[in-house]
Amino acid sequence: MKQKGYKELRKDPEYTEPLPTDVEFIGTMLNLELPGMEAVRCFMEQGDIAGARDAFLHRIEAAELTRYYFGVGEVPQLMKEARSRYGDFPEALQDIAEAERIAEGDIPLFKEKRAVFPGGAYDWNSWLYDSSQYQLHLTRFAYLKRLSRGYCLTGNEKFAECFSNMMEDFIDDNPVPRGGVFRGEHCTWDPLSVGVRLFMLPEAFIVFYRSKAFTPEIKMKLIKSFYQHGEYVRKYHARSGNHVCMQLRGLIQVSLLLPELKPAQQWLEYARRELPGHIRDNVYEDGVQFEGSPNYHQVVMRDLYELVPLFQKLNIEALEYSEILEKMLEVQSHLMTPDMQLARFGDTDAQAENELRNTMSLGAYLFGRGDFKFLGHPQLPFALLWRLGPEAAGRYEAIPAGPAPEPFACFPVGGYLFSRQSWEKEAMYLAMRAGVGIGGHAHSDALSLILYAGGRELLADSGMGLFEWNKERKYAVSTRAHNTVVVDGQDQHVRSLHWNTPQTATCKIWDARHGKDYDYWFASHYGYTRYDDPVIHSRKVVFVKNRYWLIVDLFEAQEQHTYEQYFHLPIGDAVVQWDRRQVHTNHNDSNVLLLFPEQEQAEDQLTLESGLDFRQGQYYVNPVAKRSMSTAGRAVYETLVVPYGTVQPQIRISRMPVTLEGRELSALEATALRISGDNWSDEICLYHSSVDVESYLDHTGNIVSQELLPGKSALDGIEFAGGRHSDDVVVNHSVQQH
Repeated sequence: MKQKGYKELRKDPEYTEPLPTDVEFIGTMLNLELPGMEAVRCFMEQGDIAGARDAFLHRIEAAELTRYYFGVGEVPQLMKEARSRYGDFPEALQDIAEAERIAEGDIPLFKEKRAVFPGGAYDWNSWLYDSSQYQLHLTRFAYLKRLSRGYCLTGNEKFAECFSNMMEDFIDDNPVPRGGVFRGEHCTWDPLSVGVRLFMLPEAFIVFYRSKAFTPEIKMKLIKSFYQHGEYVRKYHARSGNHVCMQLRGLIQVSLLLPELKPAQQWLEYARRELPGHIRDNVYEDGVQFEGSPNYHQVVMRDLYELVPLFQKLNIEALEYSEILEKMLEVQSHLMTPDMQLARFGDTDAQAENELRNTMSLGAYLFGRGDFKFLGHPQLPFALLWRLGPEAAGRYEAIPAGPAPEPFACFPVGGYLFSRQSWEKEAMYLAMRAGVGIGGHAHSDALSLILYAGGRELLADSGMGLFEWNKERKYAVSTRAHNTVVVDGQDQHVRSLHWNTPQTATCKIWDARHGKDYDYWFASHYGYTRYDDPVIHSRKVVFVKNRYWLIVDLFEAQEQHTYEQYFHLPIGDAVVQWDRRQVHTNHNDSNVLLLFPEQEQAEDQLTLESGLDFRQGQYYVNPVAKRSMSTAGRAVYETLVVPYGTVQPQIRISRMPVTLEGRELSALEATALRISGDNWSDEICLYHSSVDVESYLDHTGNIVSQELLPGKSALDGIEFAGGRHSDDVVVNHSVQQH
């Protein structure tokens, strides 16, 4: 027998309760003692419930209180500004087009999926497509901003009528649960969706307030529902993670929107007291959100960039929020790839470029930073009009754009490393995960790389996948779905339940250098130290500017282990040539060549297998280069990754001698290579024993404090390429001869 849930029981009075009547709501749920509520109280004393209702609704329309980014009385000015300044902007025209479709019952969800309800016959509790995520997005109402902004641009009353009908239908069809019986279920009253509605609905509520289609009866229904939403969030909000940030932000916004509600002041005080601590728990001191997912970095950052302008409008102190927001924007600037996406680590999918630029534009406005504006828009974006007001356009234009952000960044606590040739779209770009991810949105991706060149993602992350706990999702979060190494066939960390999973592998960034000719990274992860014979995986990357990336993977162990190195290539053709120890793609624009120098310690195998690349709601098959080796003791993998256009370059790799104190070092002790192309030749030496990577964990498996970690071993002199060196990294970079 199928278990019943909210969908089947939502009209059962044992499990849900209706909206209160007007007399009950006004008499017991509004604070009639507030200044300005005298008329409402007077009508109630006379028994004129309709009069009390209308007096209350009139108070919301009046300008005495600032409730939102703009008041009901400011809507005409916003409409005028939207039409005169932005009427022909692509974003504005898109909002009008979407509003037209929504008014016909054609609703955008996410990942380019839509739900169609002819004649406004909404079905709020269906399982749409192949994931419950689509139903959740239907009932979180992010798309209503399209409707309200389309209305401001056109004045078309059918948009207001659509909003009114939609709200009435939703509220009637989805009564509030009694208690928390459904709070663990993906339904219209899961606590996250409830919190999200509290900040998605107010804009349309204010914009449509004076429309005749938005009748007093429907206004009161929505206000009563806001009350029920606030009570529900206060009781059942999450205790950690990004959910609690969104829920408390929603509680703040409804408290400010409707301060006449009896619990509003308590809600506001509670949420303002609790939210800063949750934000600090979510965001490391270097500005990185703790889930190891750029998408959820943006989700938490959204709470801040929505609250900061609102607090400024209402003259509420927002200093702590502002400081954290500025750091998070700095991180996002580096997470933005050359094609203006977010690096797809963790649960991150394709983004709308315009929205990412809007975010950077808001940062430029709030902090007066030209480097943020460099990644934003030259003019104030249409979307920011609804948060900053008409007067912001001129102020924004006065901010000079540039200089560009630095091309190199290391966030050692959050565990992101970034390096790019320049900020041009065709430039080489490298990002690596080397930090702990906390929560279900983090993948098992320590030391995974994402590479771009020629405007294409050349080494790709497999993406987020749909959130159903099926084989595709299990693949997407696994180590083999990322550009890193699997040891003995196991993931870097053992996942338990889908969401309530332990943190990912502990990581340590040992070195991060930026120079004119090359950048260098060195990091380790400790996920495989859980084995009876512990294995430590370290990765060194040398980015030789405008040429290639040299990746060196090192493994510290005693016994024999199997190492499987994965490189996920772009969707399309790829060719493996084992006799030449190389793999290359076969596209008509930008390509990548992977070269694998011979290993001294063991034989390795190179194969191509199929992977999954998730983009915008669809899984696609992509080629994956897999290199396997079984060996005992220390092991080293070296890989050269060379981007190119359509003509494959001829690259030669040879090993060079390197000595320390007169003793020649083996390839397990130092990677010493000459890498040559047409009219150029580089000599690179990486010494592998300058840092004791085992020192990061003590004998109990706990992290040693930074102050007690040993430093680099002093080098008396490495002899390499005719020179004597005291550094563990030597790069003799030749200038190309023409």
